[in-house]
Amino acid sequence: MFVVAHNGARLFGGAERGVARILEGLQRRGHRVLMICTDHGVAARVQELGVPVRVVPLGGDIALHHAFGLARVLRALRPDVLMIGTFKKVAWAALAGRMARVPRIVLRIGLETDLPRSLKYRISIPRVHTVVLKADDVRPRWRAALPGFAEERLVTIHGAVEPPVRRGPPGAVRAELGLAADTPVIGAVARLARQKRFDRLLRAFATLPPHVHCILAGDGEQRAEVEALAKSLGIHDRLHLLGHRDDVGDVLAALDVFVVTSDKEMLAFAMLEALAAGVPVVSTPVSGAREALEPLPDGTAPGVVTGWEDAEIAAALAALLADSGRRARMAEAAVRRARERFGYERMLDEWEAVLAAKVAA
Repeated sequence: MFVVAHNGARLFGGAERGVARILEGLQRRGHRVLMICTDHGVAARVQELGVPVRVVPLGGDIALHHAFGLARVLRALRPDVLMIGTFKKVAWAALAGRMARVPRIVLRIGLETDLPRSLKYRISIPRVHTVVLKADDVRPRWRAALPGFAEERLVTIHGAVEPPVRRGPPGAVRAELGLAADTPVIGAVARLARQKRFDRLLRAFATLPPHVHCILAGDGEQRAEVEALAKSLGIHDRLHLLGHRDDVGDVLAALDVFVVTSDKEMLAFAMLEALAAGVPVVSTPVSGAREALEPLPDGTAPGVVTGWEDAEIAAALAALLADSGRRARMAEAAVRRARERFGYERMLDEWEAVLAAKVAA
């Protein structure tokens, strides 16, 4: 099977990493894969993961000529499947796939707010054979937004994760930052983007005791705003902005609690990495959080789903930081949840079945 995935993002984030890892796994299973990107920087990051890439422009609503260009590329490649990984590009990408007579077109939804509300999407989504969601709780919203779309064309495939690799010795990141082993540390690994609502995290952090520190690993357009807010709240000396890091396993090992304060997600990959690393999670009620953090059969939960308010997030963090025994039990539950529900090979089995369905027919 030859699978071509299209990604139209300008920044490399969790959604882009998720698609690249699907392709990497399919390639390892003997399939031919290619990622078509619109951004050279994203293409370089994908290539680092061992996935072949090609850069082809695909612009916004007025870039119809780009759809014809992509169609020419697809016609020459003759893939069995086109996977569309960027919701905002589905109109032209799906049109290009149809013009190139690609046998199967699959749309992967990355955010809970990616819904076919406008006429553009209500016209373009039916050109797609299957829509893959990462969490079940968004299915009712899709059915309501696109009532004519057959139920069997909506498929849920949970994201997957493997324990992040540890590159340094134990305590390496804390030592780098001058933090003692018993210093309480919260934090996150994510792009510094508006949807992540790090303003919400910083305001909650500011109410915690002064010996608590916060680590943020990642970069993005909101870095200056995050730095300015930290200074205005008087917490800049306890906030550690690490920028982009390749040693995610070591960064997660430095945290006592991983925090998600986003307005929108859909089963955030960084949260799954935290679970696989055995880090308890506190999350706002974004899509997929309850599915990931619900209690195990023995009643132990790998995380806490809190409300949207700063005070609610701060209270959940304070309670966990004050109870090391509870954190230890949650850490064990986190590893179990990642292994049992979000296994990488299980996810690849499900994607392989969805992508091959029409090809086999």
